[in-house]
Amino acid sequence: MLCLLLLIGLIRVQTDNNSERLRVQITIPEKILSILSGGVESHASYNIMIEGKTYTVNLMQKAFLPHNFRVYGYNGTGSMKPLEEQLQNFCYYQGYIEGYPNSMVIVSTCTGLRGLLQFENVSYGIEPLEPSIGFEHVIYEVKHKNKGVSLYAEKDIESREMPYKIQSIEPLSEFSQYIEMHVVVEKNLYNHMGSDTIVVTQKIFQLIGLTNAIFTSFNVTIILSSLELWIDENKISVTGDANELLHRFLKWKRSYLVLRPHDIAFLLVYREKSNYVGATFQGKMCDSHYGGGVALHPRTISLESLAVIIAQLLSLSMGIAYDDVNKCQCSGTVCIMNPEAIHSSGVKIFSNCSMEDFAQFISKPKSQCLQNQPHLDPSYKAAVCGNGQVEQGEQCDCGSAEDCDAKSNSCCNPATCALKPGSICDTGKCCTDCQYSAKGEICRPPTDECDLPEYCNGSSATCQDNFFVQNGHPCGENQWLCLNGSCISGIKQCTDVFGEGAEFGPEECYSHLNSKADQSGNCGSGPSGYIQCKTKDLMCGKLICQYKNEKIIEIPNATAIYANISGHICVALDFPQGFRNGKMMWVKEGTVCGVNKVCRNKECVDAAYLDYDCTPRKCNEQGAS
Repeated sequence: MLCLLLLIGLIRVQTDNNSERLRVQITIPEKILSILSGGVESHASYNIMIEGKTYTVNLMQKAFLPHNFRVYGYNGTGSMKPLEEQLQNFCYYQGYIEGYPNSMVIVSTCTGLRGLLQFENVSYGIEPLEPSIGFEHVIYEVKHKNKGVSLYAEKDIESREMPYKIQSIEPLSEFSQYIEMHVVVEKNLYNHMGSDTIVVTQKIFQLIGLTNAIFTSFNVTIILSSLELWIDENKISVTGDANELLHRFLKWKRSYLVLRPHDIAFLLVYREKSNYVGATFQGKMCDSHYGGGVALHPRTISLESLAVIIAQLLSLSMGIAYDDVNKCQCSGTVCIMNPEAIHSSGVKIFSNCSMEDFAQFISKPKSQCLQNQPHLDPSYKAAVCGNGQVEQGEQCDCGSAEDCDAKSNSCCNPATCALKPGSICDTGKCCTDCQYSAKGEICRPPTDECDLPEYCNGSSATCQDNFFVQNGHPCGENQWLCLNGSCISGIKQCTDVFGEGAEFGPEECYSHLNSKADQSGNCGSGPSGYIQCKTKDLMCGKLICQYKNEKIIEIPNATAIYANISGHICVALDFPQGFRNGKMMWVKEGTVCGVNKVCRNKECVDAAYLDYDCTPRKCNEQGAS
């Protein structure tokens, strides 16, 4: 009975280990844009030539290390110790190729550009050419010879019985989810990756970056909570198949990883050749006993393929099943949970079936560990005076001497990163001429009629926390209500989407379109397709506006839907499934939908849930006490 229970949910992934690199080219990337934030490059753009054509790559910094991240090794006595290495996390980026909406770029800029450029059905690797006098890089197409692959799953795994006919699905959540992952690299893989702590660590960072890109559509960030390197010897036997190794690793994890916070732990193992390259327990992501996985790295596969293996295992651990190719679709060439994904180049996208499985997982209490937001430090490394960022042990850091002069910063000593004599601050909204600003001086003006101004307190350089009018307070000439500092105006929603002159649609438009249960109007999607709005919820589904402009609506990646209803030209939008701007096609939460009623989760509910308790006397007729 015990063995049977242990096997429930166990998954293995198979690969045939046949990939190759082709068409090696030399290219010199040209940086055309750089935006700094806090002394660190937060955005960058490059022109990169591939096979004679120039592509523009737009990048945004992607942080995935918590502030207390550590790399662990073992000393000569076998005791674990943190390795004090100069690590960089501020040089990892995620982005896209301009003009290719289904593209994905994942690169590091620590030493040149190193990473992957994924078009819809082809991937290119890029690496700096070493040694090189200029900024020369090699770029190559990654291909896989043999597409034949089968995946094995224990019979206990639930198969798909639902007739997935979803034509599109809305973004799953406006809230970010976080998977905190502890990774162990065994000795053979450590040697295969270079036998150098810094080199291996940077490759694991790159692997996490690739995996993060896959989960973008789920609004999930993979956090590398800690990394453990078995440099001298393995702490458990790594022989046997993936199933045996998983049980062995989980037993070790329960004894040795108790004090290191994580949602799931992974062991990465090197093999010269292996048919089955992964094992995990289905739906056990947040389980302290069974939240773990094993990924085997055959010699011939790339980091791109290894990232897909890890993404599949993480998905399985959240109860996301393999796709039935006859029932599940995605907008890409191959979906993530398709057996072909491991051997396919280009962008991989989750299918509608996977989205449905994930939505079910995060709706249950067992997924609560994903809602724990770690403190991310986008520039994790040892303190370096002169990099423009105040780090541990520094009072200030205005950059190099030239940077400080250019900023006319007379408060900070650029050589010591200490405040100059007589200075008590150098930056902050409440720091003026190296002194705290006067008490009562505005440091953050209101951005909306539902927002409140913040003032300096005279004893700190930092502006106080952002405060706003109480949720539920009337705004917009008493037609709408405040929510989290913004007036949730239906009129503004329409002008933001369709431009000036657009107006919130009349009730006739909402009644006609949102009762249809098709792409023109609905209250979301479910396993059987579009959900028809109930009569009471008609004002809370698709955002429908009255359009008075003669200009044709052109919004990237969106389909504009027009309807003439009772003489009103009503318009709505429809985006492809999982598209990141798709939330603009829905009525916002907090929008008034009736007397003392507001929209919430596409339903028209009692406004009492906003907990508004202001009276003119209590709140000074301003919505704040």
